[in-house]
Amino acid sequence: MDIYSVMSRLAERRSLFCSEADFQHELAHELRLAKPDLQVRLEYPLGPDLRGAIDILLLGPDRFALELKYLCKGLTAQVGGEEITLRHQSAHDIRRYDVCKDIQRMERYSERTGYSAAVLVLTNDPAYWRVRRRSDTVDAAFDLAETRVLGGSLSWGAAAGAGTTRGRESSLQISGRYRLAWRDFSDVGGPAGCFRYLWLPVGPSSNPQAGSTAN
Repeated sequence: MDIYSVMSRLAERRSLFCSEADFQHELAHELRLAKPDLQVRLEYPLGPDLRGAIDILLLGPDRFALELKYLCKGLTAQVGGEEITLRHQSAHDIRRYDVCKDIQRMERYSERTGYSAAVLVLTNDPAYWRVRRRSDTVDAAFDLAETRVLGGSLSWGAAAGAGTTRGRESSLQISGRYRLAWRDFSDVGGPAGCFRYLWLPVGPSSNPQAGSTAN
């Protein structure tokens, strides 16, 4: 999948989304436009062994599973005559963990089925892509900053409180090694108007230059 071309065309048509569901719907539509022969399914059940559902599943000669995250910093912007307000999502540590958990889930899906998969993160919050000054934070293992190589066993720091880790206590095991390379998506103006995305393909046909260094 040439996700960079898809995202470029999507940004021309929709530079801002009002929710993750809106992003999911518009990306699915763009994928249909790019490859009309594909069948697209949303919220496709993974099955009892993996639990949950895949945000977007592409059906064709092969299957491709795609998990999305839309991580927002507070913003109100006028785009094409429409005013869109994004609520600020705090708890960066929890959201970093959830992205890494999606990578683990997609790796397990790929290992079980033999099909490729990916995680796609879109955000206007620089806290996710900027390199942090401190390396001893409780969520350091789940850091998504530019140029980092993500992989191996990921666990909370010893100082992580129960309120932070509740429901997310388990360590994560990432089989591959993922070089984190963020790309620009759009800029709708204002201090939180710059959106960037992170593309992390996993599985047998993933492209090392697209984010994965070992799959």
